[in-house]
Amino acid sequence: MMKHYLRLVVLLLLVGSGQAFAQYTVTGTVKDGKTGEPIIGANVYLKENPTKGTLTDADGKFSLGVPTNQEATLEIKFLGYFLQAIPVSPSQTSVSVSLKEDITNLEEIVVSGLASSVKRSNLANAVTSVSAKELTGTTTIQTTDGALYGKVVGANIRSSGGAPGGGISIQLRGISSLVGASQPLIILDGVYINNASQRTGRATLTGAGASNQDDGANRLADINPADIENIEILKGPSAAAIYGTRANAGVVIITTKKGSSGKTKISFSQDIGFANPLRLLGVDDWSEAKINEFFPEARRAIELERYRKAVQTNTFIDYEDYFYNNKALLSNTRLSLTGGTDKTKFYISGNIADENGTIRNTGFERYSLRTNIDHKINSWLTLGVSSNYIKTNTDRGFTGNQNNSGASIGYSIAYVPNYFDLRANPDGSYPDNPYFAENPVALTDKATNNSTVNRFVQAFNLGIDIFKTEKSFLKASIVGGLDYVQNTTLIHMPEDLQYQRAQANPGDVLWGKQESTNTNFQASLVYNWNVGNVNFNSSGGIVRLDFKDNVLFNRSRGLTPGQINLSQGTVQSIDQQFFQNVQEAGLFLQQEANYLDKVIGTVGIRWDKSSLNADHTQFYAFPRASLAVNLAKFGDWGGRTINLLKPRIAYGETAGPVSFGATFTSLGGANIGGLLGSVVGNTIGNNAIRPESASELEMGIDAGLFDSRVLLEASYYIKNTKNNLQNLSLSPSTGVTSISSNEAELQNKGIELSLSGTPVELTNIKWNTRIMYWQNRVKMTKLGIPTYIAGAFGSSLGTFLYSEGYSPTTIVGTPAVPNSPSTGNFTVLGNSLPKFTMSWSNNLNIYKNLDFSFLFEWKKGGDNINLSHYLLNGGGTAVGWMDDKNGNGVIDAREPTTASAWVQDASYVKLREIGLYYTLPKSFTSSILNGSIEKIRIGSSVNNALLFTKYNGYDPETSTFGAQSVANNVDINPYPTQRRVFFHLTLDF
Repeated sequence: MMKHYLRLVVLLLLVGSGQAFAQYTVTGTVKDGKTGEPIIGANVYLKENPTKGTLTDADGKFSLGVPTNQEATLEIKFLGYFLQAIPVSPSQTSVSVSLKEDITNLEEIVVSGLASSVKRSNLANAVTSVSAKELTGTTTIQTTDGALYGKVVGANIRSSGGAPGGGISIQLRGISSLVGASQPLIILDGVYINNASQRTGRATLTGAGASNQDDGANRLADINPADIENIEILKGPSAAAIYGTRANAGVVIITTKKGSSGKTKISFSQDIGFANPLRLLGVDDWSEAKINEFFPEARRAIELERYRKAVQTNTFIDYEDYFYNNKALLSNTRLSLTGGTDKTKFYISGNIADENGTIRNTGFERYSLRTNIDHKINSWLTLGVSSNYIKTNTDRGFTGNQNNSGASIGYSIAYVPNYFDLRANPDGSYPDNPYFAENPVALTDKATNNSTVNRFVQAFNLGIDIFKTEKSFLKASIVGGLDYVQNTTLIHMPEDLQYQRAQANPGDVLWGKQESTNTNFQASLVYNWNVGNVNFNSSGGIVRLDFKDNVLFNRSRGLTPGQINLSQGTVQSIDQQFFQNVQEAGLFLQQEANYLDKVIGTVGIRWDKSSLNADHTQFYAFPRASLAVNLAKFGDWGGRTINLLKPRIAYGETAGPVSFGATFTSLGGANIGGLLGSVVGNTIGNNAIRPESASELEMGIDAGLFDSRVLLEASYYIKNTKNNLQNLSLSPSTGVTSISSNEAELQNKGIELSLSGTPVELTNIKWNTRIMYWQNRVKMTKLGIPTYIAGAFGSSLGTFLYSEGYSPTTIVGTPAVPNSPSTGNFTVLGNSLPKFTMSWSNNLNIYKNLDFSFLFEWKKGGDNINLSHYLLNGGGTAVGWMDDKNGNGVIDAREPTTASAWVQDASYVKLREIGLYYTLPKSFTSSILNGSIEKIRIGSSVNNALLFTKYNGYDPETSTFGAQSVANNVDINPYPTQRRVFFHLTLDF
């Protein structure tokens, strides 16, 4: 009997063992449901055990072992397509999968925390994503931020001018600070990168004033847009709260391209093009009657003689055309390699951009080399490394404001009549300009405004799978990075320039050396588990940030002819020396819960401390909470008619860092009786200063219709900021002029709407379109100090009002209005904020191989202080200067004026991008080089194609003070915006 029992036990063990180790292998192919093309790198995994999965190869094929002899479900997903579930069993081991394109990106994975992500269809915030195709798929954009125009609902984007190398300001959901952080935090592959508009020193030599008039480029211009896979924009505190102290103005998260398993793919792209001015204003002609009207009697004789000589020789020069209307050559060359195995994937790219400017001797060069490597060390450990070296070389020329030096082209030519010839003489010398302080021709030919940047961005991430079960997993991640920027600037005014010859020490040079080192480190844990039908995702971790800046500007005057060395000048000085070392640390916790994709809730909190705060040991807390309910998941909503109906609400708090030194009183050097010492500066510190903070309540609804062919996103937000920094003027008897204060409070309210979809989807024609609308209203709810005006150039030309109950973007000026203290006793002239902004983007695919795309943007309202027109009018060169439109016998240019004459409506419509591309048929490409070329794409495109506006300036969206929070709409002779035309060739091997 015992023998029978033993045999039975052995048999049971064998059967159990067979059951335990029984498995089968599923093979298949994944293709695009419309084109039939194989999809490379699609994720294929078991729904019952998501940790068991693989990727499709270069032919879209996969093989996956199923560790059971029962039925199972495969889930296949790929970015830009809907997830698809396929049942498999021991009798069904071969499958063919056709994925449907997700036009509305509902299946896209977006950031939901510092260590977590979520499907867009489950998101409780209005997070805008811009894909690589949207970013650069229509035309070649010079800078990454310039590629975001019209693509981010809720963004107010301004340019500081059309100079090569960019110079862009981005404000998300209105004004976050009066004087502090107004630009969003930029994170590139996990690295907190520097996007400062670094000083060049141009304003020092031109006498323009503060460094914010340098017309410099911000450092996002260094990043090659073609390397970017995706950009996510967290526009307000409700979405960005988990980023804490530096997220008051929003967060822009940039992810670069990664490799995929399969054979190595090589892609070569060449763009060749040209640029010309988008718009010129024209120059008024002169006559003897105009000369007699414009010049005082003592000057008329010599001016009439000059005019008559020009008539005899037919020497009339349109200086606007001469300086600005030069055709610029553009070239952009890119080469990338991508590939790898299941263990190691790589993406390597190189880029050379060489673009001239439409002003002579200006241009922008960028050299970029990037390597992204992802390696699976073993089954539980992965490592990702990203390295990017960039060198840029920029010559921006001399445009914008100046004071007495004449070192601005637009400022000078506004006063030069077209009958006087400023061009070089046959012997190479330049005539003096009798109408202004400098000859702009000599300035353009001989002066230097150069910036050379060497930059290194290094990122790494280490992923650790601590344990996995069928219903839970625990992961750890360590993320870190370095952003090192070294910027060398040179501003040189040779000694033989007209203005320099009048100086006591002719010949002026300013050398700048700026080094910025940002490092960040983050360690986190993510625990995901299921309780019944609810999935929980818990995350927490620590963050450490370090920012170091080292700035030195040296100036030398009285230069030896032909020299730019500092030691070759007779008067040498340190223009600026600045060191900054900031350390910040944070803790974060976040809990997410998802009930069958029907109800999704999140709560989280971030604690931060910073060495910028008066008490560097104090932690400030930033909570967040959100809830989304997909009503379409409950019951029957008409099949595919409504597949998404998701009301959502979110709340969050963030902060903006205290400016360096605001809590301390600075000391300046002094020489008293031959003894060196230090004296207190004009501004004293305030150790009670707190970080600027913001809280936001966002409400919205998302609706997906007709099997997600149409997606509507609607959001309304209320953002309140408090502890806003501003300077409080003190009584002269104190011996100092001002102290920083935290008194002001602001409120932004706004609406954001987006409607996207596919109106036409036929066999040979597909049309995708998106319309976006947004508006923002801001009000000063508390000022804390008496009403004042500030910004621009005073009340006679237009300035800005800081008063409770008004928007700080309110423009006021002469004439004076007595007994009106709420408006500073001045007339309200306008508001710089637009009433609304809309954009309309479209992509048409015809017969699969032909793609046509375009993007319109419409900004309605918003006023500029147009001082370019003011100067042209004052110099007699504005078109129509002799007009008498009201027929009163007084020409319009001589009519009495107030500031209202220079505050002008800056509404516009722009065709920002338009492109037409053709992909050659495979039957043709397969016959070239033995089929080694997989794809050939040719095309043509235009950036800034058309501008429709009544604004009397080169471009209504440019501003000398574009990087400022409030006064960012002052137009003073900017570099005219360029229309850029390209021809494209792409070869994929």
